[in-house]
Amino acid sequence: MPPGPLFISHGAPDVLTVPSPAHDALRALRLAEDTRAVAVVSAHWEAEPVRVQTAATPETIHDFRGFGPELERAVYAAPGSPSLAAKTLSLLREAGIEAEADRVRGRDHGAWVPLALMRPEADLPVFQISLPASDAAAIALGRALAPLSAEGVQIIGSGSLTHSLRAALGTPEAAPPHPGAQAFRDWIAPKIAGGDVGALTDWQHAPLAGFNHPTPEHFRPLLTAMAAGRGGRAELLHQSWSRGALAMDIWRF
Repeated sequence: MPPGPLFISHGAPDVLTVPSPAHDALRALRLAEDTRAVAVVSAHWEAEPVRVQTAATPETIHDFRGFGPELERAVYAAPGSPSLAAKTLSLLREAGIEAEADRVRGRDHGAWVPLALMRPEADLPVFQISLPASDAAAIALGRALAPLSAEGVQIIGSGSLTHSLRAALGTPEAAPPHPGAQAFRDWIAPKIAGGDVGALTDWQHAPLAGFNHPTPEHFRPLLTAMAAGRGGRAELLHQSWSRGALAMDIWRF
């Protein structure tokens, strides 16, 4: 059975090193045995035209500060997949999406941090696709990527269901959920469970949407993953909170 697309709330980079329910959930989230490669659309790579990472050995990007030397030295050495990247470029262009190869960019922490927990062996090819700059384009991207699932490619949208850094900074890891973050999640979760990405097109009218997503880049990977699921059922694999304001939901479509 083809691997269903995933949406992963990747949290702060130290989810890799700090014990938490989300850390444990990502360690337990195993890829299907017949997975050939992983394609990640991360909140931390926005580019238009859409870019597809074609490097055979992408570098590990440490696009963060203040999380200590262990994380700043960490390397996720999984290979890339130039052949599947080329296939992806073809799919995007066939769908009318302007797309370009990127042979230089490495992997950002939205990709390598969760995968370092999910697949510490780093033995599967991993390549990234950039996040476009509108909700409609993020949905179109997911629909265009959907055929990759039948090729054994695990599609991952990596972002955050809620992302109020203002509320999260300085808050203990195990703090209870912020009421504003809880209100947004309570509104959005039943819509995700329905599996219909069209039900999320008004997400910016959700309770305290601007508080939870001052900018939309951490929400849009959810739209891409849902669209890649082609309207199939949604399964909540994990739910917890990090630093009170970061909902660490993991969904499969």
